[in-house]
Amino acid sequence: MLKVLILEDVRDDEELILRHLKRDFQFTHQWVETESDFRKALNDFEPDIILSDYSLPQFDGMQALKIRNQQMPETPFIVVTGSINEQTAVQCIKSGATDYVTKEHLDRLNVAVRNALEQKKTREEKEIAQKQLLESLERFRKFVENDISGDYLENDHEVLYCNKRVLEIFDFENLEELNAFGTRNLHVSESKRKEIFDSITRNGYVRNYEIPMQTSKGKPIILLENAYGEFDKEGKLIQIQGYLFDITERRRAEEEVRKSERLFRSLSENMAAGVVIYNKEGFLFVNPAATEITEYSQKEMLGMNFWEVVHPDHRELIKKRGMQRLNNQEVQKNYTFKLLTKTGKTRWINFTAGRIEFMGKQAAIGTVFDITHEKQIEFEVKKLSTVVEQTPLSVVITDIDGNIEYVNRAFISTTGYTLQEAKNQNPRILQSGKTRKEVYTQLWDSITSGKTWIGEFINKKKNGEEYYEYAVISPVMDEQGNITQYAAIKEDITERKRMEAEVLHSKEIAEEANRLKSAFLANMSHELRTPLNGILGFSELMMDAKTIEETREMNRFIYESGQRLLRTLRLILDISRMEAGSFRPSYQTVELLPVVNKVIEMFQQEADNKDLQIRSFCPIEHFTIETDEKFLSDALEHLIDNAIKFTTEGSVTISISEKTEHKIPYAVIDITDTGIGISEENQKIIFEDFRQESEGYGRTYEGIGLGLSLAKKYVELMGGYIRLKSKVNLGSTFSIHIPVSPYKNSKTDATK
Repeated sequence: MLKVLILEDVRDDEELILRHLKRDFQFTHQWVETESDFRKALNDFEPDIILSDYSLPQFDGMQALKIRNQQMPETPFIVVTGSINEQTAVQCIKSGATDYVTKEHLDRLNVAVRNALEQKKTREEKEIAQKQLLESLERFRKFVENDISGDYLENDHEVLYCNKRVLEIFDFENLEELNAFGTRNLHVSESKRKEIFDSITRNGYVRNYEIPMQTSKGKPIILLENAYGEFDKEGKLIQIQGYLFDITERRRAEEEVRKSERLFRSLSENMAAGVVIYNKEGFLFVNPAATEITEYSQKEMLGMNFWEVVHPDHRELIKKRGMQRLNNQEVQKNYTFKLLTKTGKTRWINFTAGRIEFMGKQAAIGTVFDITHEKQIEFEVKKLSTVVEQTPLSVVITDIDGNIEYVNRAFISTTGYTLQEAKNQNPRILQSGKTRKEVYTQLWDSITSGKTWIGEFINKKKNGEEYYEYAVISPVMDEQGNITQYAAIKEDITERKRMEAEVLHSKEIAEEANRLKSAFLANMSHELRTPLNGILGFSELMMDAKTIEETREMNRFIYESGQRLLRTLRLILDISRMEAGSFRPSYQTVELLPVVNKVIEMFQQEADNKDLQIRSFCPIEHFTIETDEKFLSDALEHLIDNAIKFTTEGSVTISISEKTEHKIPYAVIDITDTGIGISEENQKIIFEDFRQESEGYGRTYEGIGLGLSLAKKYVELMGGYIRLKSKVNLGSTFSIHIPVSPYKNSKTDATK
C-alpha cells in the first residue's frame, strides 16, 4: 500500500489533501509539521512520496527538500502550497522537487502524484536495465574470448586485442609475442594483404575473404577473414576489427573433392553455413546449405521474400531490420532468430548480414548457421539449472582455488549464508573444527588428481549450529582434461546421524539388558541353589547324627542357609514392590543413633567372624529427625551388609553428622569401610539393579546385586540421596543424606 508523508501545519489543509488522494489511491499516511518529526518519519515511516507545504511557522518546504535529498533522494517530493510564483517554483524544481501543486488547484494533485510515482518506477526500471546491460556485456566479453572464430582489433602499428583463437591459429603464447613477430610476416602474399587493406579503406569492410597465411613457425594455413574499418571524421582509417576462421582443413578437403569429382564448385556452394543474398523483391541467391536448412529448393526460394521463411514469432522484427539495411540504415549485423522450414519444422539460426552490390543492385548478404542443436543444449542447460536450483541437496561450485562461485537454494536454506555472502568465500567458512584434518587432506588429494571424493563433514551453519553433511565432490574438466572448477553435491544428514545414534544406543541398551539378564539368572541360580543345597545336605546328614552337638552344628548351617535364602527372596520382593510403586514412607520422629546401633547388632556376629571392628559415632546427643524408620533401617542394613561383605580386614565405621545444603538441613550418615573399594568405572553403575563388581558364576562375592539399588531407592523415598567416595584397595564411604524434616518438591512428596 502507498505510504504518504504530509508536511503541513494546517489540519484543514491536510484533510483536504487526504480527501483528494482518496479519490484515486489506497494509502496510509503520516502528518508532521516540525523538522524533528519530519526526520523521524523519514527513518521510521519510510514514505513512498512526500507532500510538503512551502512555508511553515518553524520549518519550510525547502529545508525539508534538502533533508530529503540527503536521506531519501529517490523519494518523490511534491510541493503543495497556497501560493507560489514562477521563480519560487523553478527554485523548488532545481532543488530537487518532483513537482508543485497550488492548494487552489488541488484537482491536479492526484495527476502529479501519479506522474511522480511513475517517474520513480521508470528510474528504478532503468537502473535494473543498466545492471542487466552490464551483465550482458560481461557475458558477451566471455563469449568473444571463447569464440570459435579468431577475433581481433588492430591499427597500422600493432594488434590491440585478440582472443585465444587468434593465438592458437598463429601459434603464439600471447599478444606480445604476436606483435613482436609482426602481422606482416604472417602473410604469404603481400598483394593479398594489400587487397584486404584496400577493400576496408574503400568499402569499410571485407567479408569472407579467403587468404593464404602462415603460422609463426612457417606452417601454411588458409583463413577466411571478415573485417570492418573504423574511420575518423576526415575518413582516415583508424583501426580494423575482424574475425578469422581457419579453413585450412576444409580447403584441403574441398581440393580433394574437386580432384575426385573434376568439378569446380564455388565457395558458397560448399560452405557449411547457408549464404543468402536478397533485396526488397526477394532472394537473389541461395546456396545449397541455405536450401538444406529451409527445406525449400533453390527454385522455390528464389521466388520468395526473405522474411517469408522466418518464424511468425520473429517475422516482423526481421522484416523491419532487413528493410532498414536495404535502405542503408545502420542496423545490428548479427542476431539469432527462428526459421520455419517448408515442412513446418522450427530451426534456430545465427544470422550475420551486411550490404553488398549484386548484379548491379543494392542488396544484403547474410550467412546462416543452423544452431538448433546448440539451442537445444542451451535449453537443456537451463532445464538442468532449474533442477539444480530446486533440488533439496546443496550444490556448490568453486574455482580451482576452492573459492565459491555458485550455491543453490538448498545450500542457502541449510547453511543460512546467502549467495552474496558465500560468493568468493572458501567453503572453510562452514568448518566446525570437529572434522579430522586428514579428511580434508584426502579430499584435496583426490579431487586435484581428477578423482571424485565421497565423505562426511561436521560443519557449522551461519548461526553457529553444527550439522552433519554427506558430500560428493568432483572436478570439472575442459576438453583438454584440465581442471577448471570443482562441484560438490551435499546432503544434510544430521537427522539420519541422530537416528543412527539412537539405534546404536538402543542396541547397546538391549545388549546390556541381555547381559544383565544372564548375570541375574546366574546370580539367582547361585543364590537359590547354594542355600537350598546346604539345607537339603545338612538335613540329610542330621538323620545320621550320633550326638546332640552334631545336630546343633548342622542346625546352625541350615539356619544360616535359610536366612540367606530368605534375604534373597526378600530383596526380590522388595524391588518388585518398589517398581510397582506400592512403598510409601510413614513419617515419625526417629532418633538416629539407636537405629544405627540396632542395625550394627544384626551384623556384629558376622563382623566378629571376620575379625572386623564395627562401631558408630554421633557427636549430637539425641539426634532426631522426621522420617520413615523402617526405610532408614533397611537402607542402613543393605549398606552395612555391603561394607562387611567387601571388607576382609580393618573396620566398618558408621558416623552421624549434620549438614545444610541449599538452606535445607540434612542428617548425614557415613558408612566407611577399609575394604576392596570400587573402581571409578563401576561407581557409575553400582546403584543399578542387579549390578555387582563381579558378575556371573565366577564372581567372588555372594549376592544378586540389589542391596545398593534398594538402599538408594529407600533413601530417595525419604527425600534424600546417597553419595559415594571410593578408591580401589583403600575402602569406600557411602554417605546417606536425609532431610531432618519433610519438605516440598522432594521425591518424598512425589510419592504421597
